[in-house]
Amino acid sequence: MKIEFSENFKLFKPFLFEELYRKERAERAKGKDIISLAVGDPDIPTARGIVDCAVSEVRKGLNHRYPNTKGNENLRGEISAWHKRRHGLSFHPTDEVSILIGSKEGIAHLPFVVMNPGDYCLIPDPTYPTYRTGVVLSGGRMHDVPLEEKNDFLPDLGKIPRKITAKTKLFFLNYPNNPTGAGATPAFYKDLVKWARKNEVILAQDAAYCDIYFGKPAPSILEVPGARDVAVEFYSASKTYCMAGWRIGWVVGNSKLVCALNQLKENIDSGPFNAVQNAVAYALKHHETIVPPIREIFRKRSDEFCGSLESTGWKLKRPGGGCFIWARPPVNRTSLEAVYFMLEKAHILAAPGSGFGKFGEGFVRFSITEPEAKLKETLRRLKALNWSQR
Repeated sequence: MKIEFSENFKLFKPFLFEELYRKERAERAKGKDIISLAVGDPDIPTARGIVDCAVSEVRKGLNHRYPNTKGNENLRGEISAWHKRRHGLSFHPTDEVSILIGSKEGIAHLPFVVMNPGDYCLIPDPTYPTYRTGVVLSGGRMHDVPLEEKNDFLPDLGKIPRKITAKTKLFFLNYPNNPTGAGATPAFYKDLVKWARKNEVILAQDAAYCDIYFGKPAPSILEVPGARDVAVEFYSASKTYCMAGWRIGWVVGNSKLVCALNQLKENIDSGPFNAVQNAVAYALKHHETIVPPIREIFRKRSDEFCGSLESTGWKLKRPGGGCFIWARPPVNRTSLEAVYFMLEKAHILAAPGSGFGKFGEGFVRFSITEPEAKLKETLRRLKALNWSQR
């Protein structure tokens, strides 16, 4: 039997970094000690209190049954209480909060809820690749919106063509930003909401790094009056609580969108394990104790990494939050050339900026989600690297 894949599936390209990982495996096979800073996977263990709560919850037989796709009342209630403390916002735990199997899952599914074939989705460039997934599979079209250093990696709304805006249903954003580390200001969000309401565009703000900030607390787009008419915001436990492998997040905001996304999910999945949900509820309840030390670790790592790169000729804007460093190498090379050079000569694996979009060309992304000893060794190797080598 000949297997034929769908036309939409055929639009997916091979994984962007597969060739890079092939080269990494080849270097490891030679016995090289490769330090990989290509992926943002927190090395910090999940807090003991969260783990103990999860262990206790796993032992409860009631949690072994199917969960509610929307999420259990305990977690939705704690999410509502946390947003009230953190952003001064009140979300109805039933109509304006839904639990996700990681925010990545909800982000990929949202286009199925709002887009018809031929509708446009605005995608930031450089970008987190998952924003494209649901758009491709729903038959939508994409228009890339540049995030340029001269604009502090914020989109220039005035440069989005009107003929595109007229056909646009959805706009994905992500602040604090992956991969650039840039933050968004309340003034920008105010302008963005005004623009979205005028053009009837749904805003999907990915706030996965909202609480890994290094200066003032990162704002929520939903703090803007009227934002709830057009916006939803995605949150993740992965970075905030170092729970990447637990696979849980949530979405808040416009009730019609939140409920519609949940309705779709009811036909696809059954929600996260209730024991995990209750562990995240514990994390939210103890947020002010658990998160500041995590945030401080990433801040110190970021400061040290940026300072060392700058001293060796790298060009960068220091990130306002998150766990990535976005920088230009000391010499004029393409992203892939720079990454291959570091892999072969210094045995360091980083992510090429071009893998995140056209406007990522010339940049390299380092993840600081590895122990301090590995980061220090990375910096030592980078300082010793002779970029004039061939």
